[in-house]
Amino acid sequence: MVGKIFGSRYEVLERIGNGGMSLVYRARDITLNRLVAVKILKHQWAEDDEVVHRFDQEARAAASLVNRHIVQIYDVGREEPDIHYMVMELVAGETLRSKLDREGALPIAEALDIADQVAQGLEAAHAQKVVHRDIKPQNILIATDGTVKVTDFGIAYAATSGTLVNTGSLLGTVQYLSPEQARGKIVGPQSDLYSLGIVLFEMLTGKLPFEADSPIGVAIKHLQDTAPDVTLFRSDVPEPVAKIVRRALSKDPAERYQSAQAMRQDIQRALHPEEHLPEPVPSPVPQTPKPAKKKRRWVPWAVAGAIVVALLGGGILAFEHWIYSPVVTLPNVKGQSLGRAKAQLGRLGLTVSVTGKAPSSHLPKNYVLDEIPPAGTQIKAGQNVEVVVSTGPQQVTVPDLKGQDVFQAVQNLKTENLKAIIHHVKSNSPQGEVVRQSPAPNASLSEGQAVTLWVSKGPAEAVAVMPNLEGLSVEQAASLLIAMNVTVGTPTTTYSTEPVNTIIDQSPEPYSSLNNTTSVNVTVSQGPSPQSAHLPKNITLATWQIPNSAAPKSVLKVVVTDSAGNEEVFYQQVNPGQQIQIPVTWYGTSGQLLVFLNGQAQAPQPLVANGSTTSPAVGTTPPS
Repeated sequence: MVGKIFGSRYEVLERIGNGGMSLVYRARDITLNRLVAVKILKHQWAEDDEVVHRFDQEARAAASLVNRHIVQIYDVGREEPDIHYMVMELVAGETLRSKLDREGALPIAEALDIADQVAQGLEAAHAQKVVHRDIKPQNILIATDGTVKVTDFGIAYAATSGTLVNTGSLLGTVQYLSPEQARGKIVGPQSDLYSLGIVLFEMLTGKLPFEADSPIGVAIKHLQDTAPDVTLFRSDVPEPVAKIVRRALSKDPAERYQSAQAMRQDIQRALHPEEHLPEPVPSPVPQTPKPAKKKRRWVPWAVAGAIVVALLGGGILAFEHWIYSPVVTLPNVKGQSLGRAKAQLGRLGLTVSVTGKAPSSHLPKNYVLDEIPPAGTQIKAGQNVEVVVSTGPQQVTVPDLKGQDVFQAVQNLKTENLKAIIHHVKSNSPQGEVVRQSPAPNASLSEGQAVTLWVSKGPAEAVAVMPNLEGLSVEQAASLLIAMNVTVGTPTTTYSTEPVNTIIDQSPEPYSSLNNTTSVNVTVSQGPSPQSAHLPKNITLATWQIPNSAAPKSVLKVVVTDSAGNEEVFYQQVNPGQQIQIPVTWYGTSGQLLVFLNGQAQAPQPLVANGSTTSPAVGTTPPS
């Protein structure tokens, strides 16, 4: 996807997220010259007509929500044949999930403030009859200025359609599911407030109120169990705050807050108790007494009598049968076929029901992924065992890779969770270009399967040149170079914003002659430096103008360094008069660009945080 332009307007720069239903990319709005986020529906969902319809319908509804606590949706579109996307506000910051994973339980005031801002966003959405249905820390963004924003209104509704519930895709967020969602019932604003109550519980305690060995087990606890009080895990939580959580987590929607505004009022009282003095209790108003209707005391006795009749009519025998049924130890049937699991459990006098389905990369269709209760549990013969079964590997669509650079083709396959097998062939196409692929574009494969690529060595008479190894693993580089009788030397490592274990620099440099070259030394990324985690992450769009006096196929080298000790290196062949734009990722508050054109160093250029930098023409002296 990187490098593609959607709607003749949105240029995809890099992937920044991968969710259950979608992939998220950082992109540039060419028309308005601003950075945006582009969310693309994954191929397996793009083939489901109902999901696509709901995705489009709800995304357009969410686009009408304008509130500083809701991530703004700018545009919704489709690229043939089956790419469905939405364009949204790019928020510089982190998810609440990342913050909780890093910090654990939050200060009480901070947790309440985050919940209050989420409730503000929900209040605006509910006023427009839009229910989120998937409130969880992953869908709550915290901007660098502290503003909290709710995202994923568009996809949440599609994810609760019957089509998806049956595949088990909803199980990934079951920890935040309301009881009515677990039952598959119609949900309203109170469902979002229940989920927000779970999030507030986690922010205050660093724990979830309901946990089990399986998603089904968690869902059952949402239906049956009362959430523990937050004060059991954290004694300094004031009673008004604990009361907010208790009310939000009521099983009956009628007993919860009836609006986000009502929940916010209690949060504000807890945050600023001095501003909310208790109201005076009004004097009782005299009323004329009315005689109460006499209760029909025979009703409980009638029910009890019916139970006695049922017992005398055969219920006693059933009860005795249960009492004297043998206790059996539940065996482990995970990994077995459903038929074999039913047979094994049937021999122990147990019944089996399928309560969920989910894709699996290692188990074929109709094989057992999970069992409830878990193996080793002692239960009575005659009881039911619930199982979750595999729907087989997730199916993905093979992209069209012909004409792409081999490195870009491999990256596109990785995006779809596919592998690459590379064969190098002589061809009149440029060296490194994919000239053929198998299977053909738009074929369906299971995740983890391989696509074979035939990559051009270039014309036989062409001068052999050193390929650009940037972004490859050492193993991939060795596979690429073996046909050129070149080996990879012992790698060196450095901190870098490039992915871990990928090559960021090499010697000899790319595009140099391979004459008399038998080995190439590479520098491999260790990932960002440890101090990067405590510094702001920046994206800078750097621009250069190649002078008209430059030779064709000149080599541009860009070295990026930042105050966190990270390094990035880019190589690119350029032509006279060409304008080059490169998105640069770096950490901290300062950094610089070193540029070389055909080995000639240019004056260093400072980096501008989260903006762009336009350097003077390469090969010229910058103004003083």
